[in-house]
Amino acid sequence: GPAMNASLCIPMLLLTNAAFAGDACVSPLMPIPDHNQSGIAIPIESSAGANELVESLSLSVEIDHPWVGDLQISLESPAGTTISLLDRPGIPSSGFPGPFGCGGRDLNAMFSDDATVPAEGACSFSAQPVIAGSVLPIQSLAAFMGEPADGVWTLHVSDQSAYDAGVLINACISMTTSIACTPDLTGDGVLDFFDVSAFLSAYSAQDPAADFTGDGQFDFFDVSAFLNAYSAGCP
Repeated sequence: GPAMNASLCIPMLLLTNAAFAGDACVSPLMPIPDHNQSGIAIPIESSAGANELVESLSLSVEIDHPWVGDLQISLESPAGTTISLLDRPGIPSSGFPGPFGCGGRDLNAMFSDDATVPAEGACSFSAQPVIAGSVLPIQSLAAFMGEPADGVWTLHVSDQSAYDAGVLINACISMTTSIACTPDLTGDGVLDFFDVSAFLSAYSAQDPAADFTGDGQFDFFDVSAFLNAYSAGCP
């Protein structure tokens, strides 16, 4: 096939519908203050491009804590949207584990809209961590869809009851994004010669990402679709 050159590295990534797919992780080993409503706020910086929008997102969290029923967890986007993920699981409860919530230790879970088990009801009677695996957050992560992916996300964790304290071990945001302005193939927020060059290079390589019409062919119609989008400009 056609030889590839160094100029393809960024365009090949940003030409796809999912412009960015990866994890943004932190391992702060940060103590969570006991019985403190404010708790801790941990920044998680995304490396997505400036013109990329959230398409899908999940959050993995590992916490060492002797009484998970004390915990509240939420995630705030760079745009300021805050989603509640967990709010003192097991409270209110008419039976096990009692009036003080999920009475076991540790959480190692992925909050995802694709999960089927609600995080609030996932407390195990015997296993440790007591909340583990893929769980459904209280509020849908779909609220982040279409927001800018780039920037600093903030994980909020607090302990809402006395006598037990814990540690945030690590957290990872996994996301895919779409390009806010499709002809801006370099992802720099500017339409210029470099975007045209990126398209032509990918087109010459017959990379599926250059199939602007989505018909599986590489032809005049793809060139025309790109040029029309380029001429229309970005919002």
